[in-house]
This record gives sequence, C-alpha cells and structure tokens, in this order.
Amino acid sequence: MAAERKSTDVVTTDHNGMVARKQSQLFYKAKSERETGWRFTALYGLILWEPWLEVALYQVLSNQGAKTPGVDGVTKEDLKGSPKRKSLVDRLRTQLADGSYRPQPVRRVYIPKADGKQRPLGIPTIRDRVVQAAVKNLLEPIYEACFENCSYGFRPNRGCWDALAEIGQYLKRPSNYEWVVEGDIRDCFGSIDHKVLMYQLRRRIGDERLLTLIWHMLRAGVMEDMRYYSSEAGTPQGGIVSPLLANVYMHQLDEWAAEHSHRLSEKQKQTRRKNGMATIRLTRYADDFVITVKGTREQAEIIRAEVAEHLKTVMRMDLSMEKTHITHRNDGITFLGIDVYYGASRNRKDATGEGRGNVYYVPAPKAVKRYKEKIRTFTSSATNLYRDVEVIRAINRFTKGWANYYRHANSARIFGTLENWTWHRVYRWLQHRHTLTPTAAFERFLVNAEIPINRHPTKMIRRLGAWDQQGRHLAIEPLTFVRIQYWTYRGTKIPQKFDGASNGRAHPKEPDYTIATWPEGQNPRHTTEYRNSRELVRLRDSFRCQGCNKYTRSGHVHHKDGNSANPDPMNLELLCEVCHQKTDTYGRPKGVKA
Repeated sequence: MAAERKSTDVVTTDHNGMVARKQSQLFYKAKSERETGWRFTALYGLILWEPWLEVALYQVLSNQGAKTPGVDGVTKEDLKGSPKRKSLVDRLRTQLADGSYRPQPVRRVYIPKADGKQRPLGIPTIRDRVVQAAVKNLLEPIYEACFENCSYGFRPNRGCWDALAEIGQYLKRPSNYEWVVEGDIRDCFGSIDHKVLMYQLRRRIGDERLLTLIWHMLRAGVMEDMRYYSSEAGTPQGGIVSPLLANVYMHQLDEWAAEHSHRLSEKQKQTRRKNGMATIRLTRYADDFVITVKGTREQAEIIRAEVAEHLKTVMRMDLSMEKTHITHRNDGITFLGIDVYYGASRNRKDATGEGRGNVYYVPAPKAVKRYKEKIRTFTSSATNLYRDVEVIRAINRFTKGWANYYRHANSARIFGTLENWTWHRVYRWLQHRHTLTPTAAFERFLVNAEIPINRHPTKMIRRLGAWDQQGRHLAIEPLTFVRIQYWTYRGTKIPQKFDGASNGRAHPKEPDYTIATWPEGQNPRHTTEYRNSRELVRLRDSFRCQGCNKYTRSGHVHHKDGNSANPDPMNLELLCEVCHQKTDTYGRPKGVKA
C-alpha cells in the first residue's frame, strides 16, 4: 500500500503532461478515423482517473470565475489547502464511479447585453464545474479533429479575427464573392434540442456512461429567486462544457455548408456555377454566421431559404428572416463589432488609374458608442471610484482591452478621434471635480513625459493624469500608443492545440487505450492503477528506451512477462517502437499469456 501511494505521489509531478499526452492520443485517433464513423468507447474511465480530475480542478480554481458561487455557496476560498481539494477529488471519483453523482441546478444571473437587454447566465457549483471541465478535456480533442475549418468560436487557437480575416479573403480578389448573407438565429443557445444534441454526440461517442453524465448536465435545471425551473432545451451560458456542446450542435450547419461547397474542388465549383447554382463559404463564430456567395442576389436569396429550411427541419431552430440580411460587399456588413466592406484603395492603383479593390475593417458605430458610454460612466458624478487615480486606472484598463481588439482593423483615424475625445472628457471631469480654473487644472494634472509612472519609452509628449497618495502621477494611456497590426488570414495553417507535431509535443506513434478493442469494463488499461504505472515507468526510465538507450517521448511500455493485465512497475519497461517489435510478445492477441 505504501508503495502504491509513493507511485501516485511521483506521478502528480506532471499531471498536465500526462493529460496532454492522453488528449493527443484521442486527437490522432479521431483524426485518422474521421471518415470511417469510428465511435469511442470506454472513455468514462478517464474521468475517474485522479490526474484527470486534478487537472480539471486546477483549471476551475485558476479561473476568475471560481470566486463566484453556485447554488451551494462554495467558492475558491472554501477550497484553500491541499487536503480540502484532495477530499473534493476523492468524493467526486467515488460518486462518478458508483453512478450516484448528479449535477446541481445552476444559479441564474443576468448580465447586460449591448442592445440594453439582459443575457441570462447559469452559474454551476464548483464541484459541477470540475466535472464539466473533465468532460470538456475529454471531448475537445475528439471533436477538434472533426470540426470544420469554417468554425471559429470557442475553439483553441482560433478567434474573432480569424473569422473576420476569412470573410475578407473571400470578398476580395481573386475569390470575388460579392454577396453576403448575414445569419441570425432566434435564441440559438436557448433553443438547442437536447435529443438532437445527444444524437450528434452518439455519432462519435459510444460510451453510455459518459453520455448519461452529459444528459444529466443538460437536464440539471435552474434556480432563480429560490425557485426551481426544469431545463427542457438549451445549454446554460456560463457552464464550462456548454460552448463545446453548442459547437457540436452547430456543426450540423458546418457540415451542410461543406457538402454544398467547402469540400468541392475548383472544377466542381465551376460546374456548379455553370448550372446556375452559386458557390458559398460559411464563416461561423458560435451562433453568429456569415455566408459569402459567389453569384447573383437571387441565388443568395435561394441560399438563405435553404439555410432556413435546414435549420428548421434538421436542427429545429428558427432563422430570423427579418434580421438575416442580404448585402452587397460594397455596402458592407457588421460582424463581431467590425464593419467589413469592399472598396477602392486610395493609394494602390491598377493599370487604368483606378483604385484597386481591397477589404477594409473599421470599428462599428455601436462599438464606438459603447466606448464613449463606458468612459462617461467612469467620469460621471455617480461613479463608485472615489480617488482620481482609481478612475484613471479603470479607464486605462478598459481602453487597453478595447484597443487591443480593434488594433487589427483600419482604426488609426478612429483611435485618434477617440483619444482626443477621451482627453477632453477626463480633463473637464478633473476640472469640475476639483472646481479648478482651466489654467489651474492644466498646471496640476498635465505633466511632462518623463514624470508619469507609466511613461512611454519613446513618445515624448505631455500627459494628462492624476496623482496618487504617494505623490506619483498616473497618466491616461493614449489610444494612438497602441500599434496597428493587421491580421493575416491563416486558413488551414492555424496550429492545432492537440497536435504534438505543431506544438513541440511528442507525437504518439501508436495510441494505446484508444485503439484497444476490449469490451467495456474488461480492458486492464482502463484502470487508474495501470495508467499510473505506465506514467511512473516513463518517469523512472527518463523517457529512454531500455534496449538501445534512445530518447523516446512516445515510447511503448512493454510487459516483460507478456501479461498485459499485470500493471506491476517491475514488470514494465520503456522501449522504442523498433526494440518493442523485436520482443517475442509483440503483436500477440490481447489476453494471451506467454
């Protein structure tokens, strides 16, 4: 027993690496079997693996949201210290193993939306967040190998600007997709049909215990004002696994677009256009999507009708025809807070002397309006920030985040305008707050470039700010200090999180437990003891083959006695693939002893 505890203590030193290797194996298997309809079975044992739950717990507690309680009132502060966290992991493992675990209802809260309405969020408990993180870590590598490249929302290494860059890539030459369908789904996250979602999950997952656990998460219900409401549809916005499940559901729309155009060769697309059918490109970010159309407006209207029909019949969702506009590229669209339009360049000319066509990205008027409203909130008489320096610090945090998003657009002119507006707004606020004359306010709050504690290394201009209690000056961060850097379309070159070759992580040549065809509950490789023994052997042998002393990050763990059911570390040794193939027991059918 002491020896077993010692091995567990050794393995805990590299839990992130252990989980990453398992995720890579799942990813490679899902990628290689994408077209064959392979279904993963016996995955539930991974959730019971102690390192898997401990990594999930670390991810939950390291997030700022861990300070927000669920219906049980437990926060990150209640789980300080290793004994309490160890107790939580052990309790979850026991409940998940015997099937007694049931998710608690989520706590309903509301946050303001950009249009003034309220967005409902569901806050799970800490224990439920840990289980959701474990499920997400299990499903994400499988579905990352299956998702289409046109999907960008809530996926690793992908973001808003990748989606915007793709739209621009198809609007400009040589693609010349002239018409754009701006899609709007009514209450997308709230109208996800649970049965349709479970059907989509069963296409790739064959582990009924895991599917049952996900079903319980979907049907956990909501607590609002001390009243319980059942959840018959939708995924609660606020859950860790909810964005992934929403992407699994919306993948049906991506598949529709892939069948219609994405997977067609250029010759097939030309034939399609000759037959009077348009070529399309879907770009989706979560529930927001845009379809660029190479054809006529009439063909774009047909595409809109086909999308509405697919959403209605297959996905059981409604497309808002009033908000789903068809726009020409010259008129521009608004997507993810950016106005995207195609126009003539002022500097680059073609052979005829006219400006070359180019795609431009400009912060949307609503984004500029929200920026001004936020600055007005900071500098109003009703602000809850008492000291001048606190207001300046809050403004700097907001403007830095806002500018970091919009710096990839053609924002230089807007940055200059907003910087001037912000300067005068803060200056008038400081003047009125301290009842100073304009000259007195200048002398008190405007200083030379080298005085502020956040001085710029090269911009030698006078700075407006406030003084703290230690006599230090904190200046406003001008928007023009942010460097404009246009985003480059990456296409299929976006690095994959779980691809070891592109991330410097070793490429497992032969996934172990994901390839095994043992019936569920009979494969000895699915036990926690076996997995811990394998990782202990890798660490003990320093990732070197015991036959040729070659460094092998993805080596094979060989059973000396030929019995794959014996997890004793003394019976295991690390070999490279070449040395393993030379052994007498390599390739023998499973369960056959020497």
